[in-house]
Amino acid sequence: MSKAISRRATLYEMIRDYGQAAKDIRRLVSLQTKQLEEKTTQSGALDRSVSSVSDLRQSRLRLSEIVEEARKEIPLDMYLILGVEPSVSASEIKKAYRKAALRHHPDKAGQSLARSDNGDDKLWKEIAEEVQKDAEKLFKMIGEAYALLSDSIKRSRYDAEEEMRNAQKKRDGSGTSRTHTDAQGYPFERSGSRRQWREVWRSYGSSPSRGSEGNRWARYS
Repeated sequence: MSKAISRRATLYEMIRDYGQAAKDIRRLVSLQTKQLEEKTTQSGALDRSVSSVSDLRQSRLRLSEIVEEARKEIPLDMYLILGVEPSVSASEIKKAYRKAALRHHPDKAGQSLARSDNGDDKLWKEIAEEVQKDAEKLFKMIGEAYALLSDSIKRSRYDAEEEMRNAQKKRDGSGTSRTHTDAQGYPFERSGSRRQWREVWRSYGSSPSRGSEGNRWARYS
């Protein structure tokens, strides 16, 4: 469970949905805190407790960094959502949209779940419902990304803001690419590798949810 939550939070970070990433990390911190309390009451669990304390410390540090990013209200990485580079043509964007919409259609969400005959029906149902909910939100996000990038005026405005943001990063000395390793040890590039995005989605088997996206989309309307 901890790994799944951490990986999903990383997905949110990759597309710069820091609000949702923070929500997942808070959930992770709560889970790790509970697990640590349980381990400390067990005899002979000292080594595991030390490891758990380290994981919890990393998660809390990660949360503080994500919360700081969330305050900046940075727009989502629409190109990454569609799995394309910023330099692609309008026709390539349309092709990528069709492919992404087909791959992440909500009707396919449950196909990645394998139900055990002797498993916990309640837990399986909860997981299935969460996967379906996330898939519907991702599908909507893909449509919104395409609506923005397929409009030449909105795309130009978005690209201009991206250039200004990257220029500011260079002036601040932060660069445009930083390696991020989540609390469970999965490395990703903060620059948002398209290949990594696709690979992690396949391994996770679910989709990211969205919070209050209205303001960040409305600025390009």
